[in-house]
Amino acid sequence: MITKPPRTRFLATVACVSLLSCAGFRSGWESFPFVGDPPPTPPEYRTPFEAQKRSELELPGLTVGIGINNQLRTSDTQVYFYALPLSVDSSEVYTQESEPGKTKVLLRVTVREEGFVFRPQLAALSAGGSSASGLAGFEFGMWDQKGNRVSAGGTWAYRRVADEYPLSAGKTYNLSVDFPLPLPPPESPDIALDLSNALKAPDKPAIPLIRFLPVRWKDGYT
Repeated sequence: MITKPPRTRFLATVACVSLLSCAGFRSGWESFPFVGDPPPTPPEYRTPFEAQKRSELELPGLTVGIGINNQLRTSDTQVYFYALPLSVDSSEVYTQESEPGKTKVLLRVTVREEGFVFRPQLAALSAGGSSASGLAGFEFGMWDQKGNRVSAGGTWAYRRVADEYPLSAGKTYNLSVDFPLPLPPPESPDIALDLSNALKAPDKPAIPLIRFLPVRWKDGYT
């Protein structure tokens, strides 16, 4: 029996792992937030960073990134070793978890000025001819066993916040609101979010009605 030297075995292993590696791209539908007149349709291809940035709305005293947990993946194409064979999965899958009969709106809020208060139960969501007020609000972060926010040594989770939750200037909050509405398909053209009473400061104009444009998305991976 011929035994390969250690270096030869190592190179052979690397080659095998490389052949098993893959790249590809996913695509689907998502809801794109805007205020005022509908914007031009954004580019279909975007990186995760670009997806986060283009969901942000610049408002008086705030920057708010808005998402709905209804992003739909309709295709996943894998390219092994940047060549054939191809693996194509055309099943429709929501990319985030959801509870039956509920919709979650995600809010990444960067506060630039003092005075803002988050009142999740005063938020309103409408879609498909139905509308509902928020059930509760949550904040994603790292918490210790007593429910205090920590920077290390805790557990990452969503924690329910008070019905009136003051926000501090200079901080970014990963908030969310649950609504008792069935998850609207991202192709829906009539989704609207009203935060005018849910996220406000005494001396700032009310946040205008936020609507959502159905858009195609695509991103790559390795």
